Amino acid sequence: MKEYKTVPGPMGYELKEGHANEAFADFANIINEHCVDGWDYHSMETISITENPGCLGGGKEKKKTTNYYMLIFAREKKTTESNVEPVV
Repeated sequence: MKEYKTVPGPMGYELKEGHANEAFADFANIINEHCVDGWDYHSMETISITENPGCLGGGKEKKKTTNYYMLIFAREKKTTESNVEPVV
């Protein structure tokens, strides 16, 4: 059985043309930083979060949707004798 953890990916890149490698390096650094203690990079997913305006907006503000990148890591779940189900 596996367990998973999610880590937020970088956001808001504004790079000069031809400098995309900087963004790629940031993602690689995050992946390398979290691939410890048995965690392996699994995938990257996008999640959209829609926020309703606060009460101070006076009803004039619109809902705001932001896309976030989640880096997903997986590893084999550590088991102990007390949480192992018997095989029948």
